[in-house]
Amino acid sequence: MKENLRTSGIDIIGDISWRTHFCQFYQTREDLMDILVPYLKAGLENNEFCFWVTSQTLDVQEAKKILRRAVPDVDVYFEKGQIEIIPYSHGYVNEGASDSEIVLNGWVEKLNQALANDYEGLRLTENTFGMEKKDWSDFAAYEEKLDNIVGNCHMMALCTYPLDRCNATEIIDVVINHQFALIKRAGKWEQIESCKRKKTGDKIQMLANIAESSDDAIITKSLDGVIISWNKGAEQIYGYSAKEILGKSISILEPLTLVEEAKELVELIKQGDRIHHYETLRLRKDGKIINVSLTLSPIFDASENLIAILVIARDITKSKKAEEKLQKSEERHRIVTEQTGQVIYDYDLRMDKCTWSGAIEEVTGYSFEEFKKFGKDVWIKNIHLRDMNYMDKKFHNVRKTGDKFKEELRLRRKDGTCIYIENNGVCLTNNEGQPYRAIGILKDITKMKEAEAKLKETLDNLEKLVEKRTAELEKAYTSLKESEKSLSEAQKMSHLGNWDWNIVTNEFYGSGEMYRIFGLNPQESGATYDVFLSFVHPEDREYVDTATKEALKGKTYAIDYKIVLLDGEERIVHSQGEIIFDEKNTPIGMKGTVQDITGRKRAEDAFEKIEIARKKEIHHRIKNNLQVISSLLDLKADKFRDRGCVEDSEVLSAFRESQDRVMSIALIHEELHEGKGTDTLNFSQYLERLVNNLFQTYRLGNATTSLNIELEENLSFDMDIAIPLGMIVNELVSNSLKHAFIGRDKGEIRIELCREKTGEYTNSIEESKSEGCKSSSFILTVSDNGVGISENLVIEDLNSLGMQLVTSLVDQLDGELELKRNNGTEFAMRFTVTKNNQASTPAL
Repeated sequence: MKENLRTSGIDIIGDISWRTHFCQFYQTREDLMDILVPYLKAGLENNEFCFWVTSQTLDVQEAKKILRRAVPDVDVYFEKGQIEIIPYSHGYVNEGASDSEIVLNGWVEKLNQALANDYEGLRLTENTFGMEKKDWSDFAAYEEKLDNIVGNCHMMALCTYPLDRCNATEIIDVVINHQFALIKRAGKWEQIESCKRKKTGDKIQMLANIAESSDDAIITKSLDGVIISWNKGAEQIYGYSAKEILGKSISILEPLTLVEEAKELVELIKQGDRIHHYETLRLRKDGKIINVSLTLSPIFDASENLIAILVIARDITKSKKAEEKLQKSEERHRIVTEQTGQVIYDYDLRMDKCTWSGAIEEVTGYSFEEFKKFGKDVWIKNIHLRDMNYMDKKFHNVRKTGDKFKEELRLRRKDGTCIYIENNGVCLTNNEGQPYRAIGILKDITKMKEAEAKLKETLDNLEKLVEKRTAELEKAYTSLKESEKSLSEAQKMSHLGNWDWNIVTNEFYGSGEMYRIFGLNPQESGATYDVFLSFVHPEDREYVDTATKEALKGKTYAIDYKIVLLDGEERIVHSQGEIIFDEKNTPIGMKGTVQDITGRKRAEDAFEKIEIARKKEIHHRIKNNLQVISSLLDLKADKFRDRGCVEDSEVLSAFRESQDRVMSIALIHEELHEGKGTDTLNFSQYLERLVNNLFQTYRLGNATTSLNIELEENLSFDMDIAIPLGMIVNELVSNSLKHAFIGRDKGEIRIELCREKTGEYTNSIEESKSEGCKSSSFILTVSDNGVGISENLVIEDLNSLGMQLVTSLVDQLDGELELKRNNGTEFAMRFTVTKNNQASTPAL
């Protein structure tokens, strides 16, 4: 009746009534979902109770996920209990045994609950091949009973079947026990009607319609061997079109070596035998021999009379070749595994059979025949119980999903000893994702485990040693931190910091005190050489940079320079450093120290100022005293001048000469005083003043005498050289002024002082230490063009006080004095001055 029609949700069948029992053949999970999802969605939306028994390729969670995509609010239906989804394994098994009566009663009970909860009826879908049937007749009986239940209730049922697991006979049985079937052909779903009273021709046509959707060769032949149906799969496998082969004998497909085989198979069918997966050879149109797997099924009419035979052929040529390759490969693997001590197993889950190969006796202690008897029971009898429980759980998950697996187990050998084995394998699945075969390798890893145990023991011992060493390092670290703290405090007290410059990266590390000296925060990062160079006083920056570059060439780095802090304060620091070179003698780093010497420098400057003032005071007093002496000598000489008889006497000359000598010494102290109290004297400047004073003293008597002086500029000597040398010049020039130009109107005095050469001079005091000192040789020449000295006179024989003083002073300077009488008189004196004589303490 029209009011009882329900929306199926499936476009190809439209509305259907309660009591509809139909089926679907599918090849992929996508094909399955094409029908199931809209079917269940329509039931939910029309207040029907939905019950879904999943297939082997789909678990409950995946089913819910797929349904949510089509029905966004499906969770609302789950919460109020309008839909239930259970796995196929729970739908047909009760306490480990199959019981179709219980299952059928369960559907009736579900229907009653649905009606009691005000639902319109029960919408059922189940994957019936999940049922563990003993044989096909039991399965067919279940479908027939289910059809009767559905036909008398507010209930509809959709049964789903994987097409690749059904042969032709099973397909016919399935279709007969349902009102119609859905099958996909050429990418489109088709509806095939079914009726138990269909004529034989209709049955054959129905079968042909189903056969068109299969890739296998599905052929119907008469009892005398004439081909009466031929599908597209047969065309692809054998190469004949339906037009070419219909009406011909099926023997056309038999190779010469298998003549009459087809007739023999027909006789077996007539005798009531069933032929499944019979492997043989067949002949293609192009003459090629192929391997096929045949399934032969009888076709009966309504009176159960045999009227035809259905032949399903599957081309297994590629699989046979693959099998041959596999056998060869397995043989190679067998040899390898036997030689490497491994055991290979192949467990057929469908047949519940296990085969073994490899080094069985070496690993297990059992012979091949003994171990073969165990089959899969080897796991129960010889695997350690605790490992067995773990393995069962893990293998269940592997079987469920189909995946690789790897585990370690303990196997009991024949002699009772236990060894460790590694079970490494893979679980193969069919097109539906259903596991059907497990292949793996057992490998004895006892030695490896023992090695691991020893390694673990070693690592444990090492860990203890590491802990001990860590404790020692922590103690050392604590000590180091204390030392660093002490060092930091010491650096802070001495204002001494250390630094380390990575030349390659230009990174600059400094200690805390180093940062404090430069007025920076020690926590600041990113310091570079250029940053610290920027703190150097602009006047010293080039000097510091040059010193650094010179240090990179190997020169000593120890310099003082000023720095300017961020607040403008100026400080003075002393820095020392050394260069770090790599194996190629390339500078890669520099490290050193820096010390704030501002206080010391200021103290030294103050002390130096005091010392300069003290020296100036001393020089000033000495000069005053010498002037007093000169004045006393002058007063004494005046007393003698008052006496006319002694006006030109030797006494007056002695007073004058003594006065000149005092003046020479006084001039030295005056020069030192004007030179800001330094220990060295600008001798060139002093000598000019000395000679000019002498000329002033003797000018009245020698008005026309001229002076020619050639002196090396800026020549400085310390007091040990300057005083004797000045007195020598004083005596020689005074003698020339007094005696060289008597009776002459004109005269010239020449004075030359120049450096002769540079050489090494060994100080006699330091000779024992074998330390050489740098020295310079000089020539002092005092000459005049006067009357000269008589040839008969020898310098050493001169008894005048002046010449005796000159000779004594020349000896004091370790010099040599030479007298020349050519065109006047010339005294040439050679003497040597060491570096130390230019910086020694002045003679006061």
